[in-house]
Amino acid sequence: MPSVSTFKATPLDRILVIDDLPLIPLAFQEVFRSINPKALVEYSENIFTALSAKAWANTAFDLVITGSLQDHYSANLQQAVTELRKRFNEPLIMIYSSAYDPVIIEKMAATGIDAYVHKYESIEEIRRAYQSLSSGEAYVSSIFHTLYYEYGHGVRR
Repeated sequence: MPSVSTFKATPLDRILVIDDLPLIPLAFQEVFRSINPKALVEYSENIFTALSAKAWANTAFDLVITGSLQDHYSANLQQAVTELRKRFNEPLIMIYSSAYDPVIIEKMAATGIDAYVHKYESIEEIRRAYQSLSSGEAYVSSIFHTLYYEYGHGVRR
């Protein structure tokens, strides 16, 4: 069983959402503001744009949520997480995806991924992820948790 990392509890006020659907950040903002009225969500349509945006030069985010990565663990995922952390002052990283990959769960701590959340999870599940991260705990959403932990370390492709 992969280790679940813990880190310093901190308010997640500045959040960057990277997703090709502009409605996703609006939904996240509503959910996060119901927990933390100071939550401010910024939006970028892809990782390249987020990393190269001059408007975010020297900007620190508390949390970066990305749904614009490949469907499986790869060197590109590792590189993207590393670059996002470096560029935005070591934010927490949440992968928000409809694609299940057990290797992401297994390498979360080593890769620097703090949460892995399925796109079809409920609003309540998104709330739990945000609260866990704010409390300094890594998070794997219910759908991914079930696939991984209740099916013998993961259903494999």
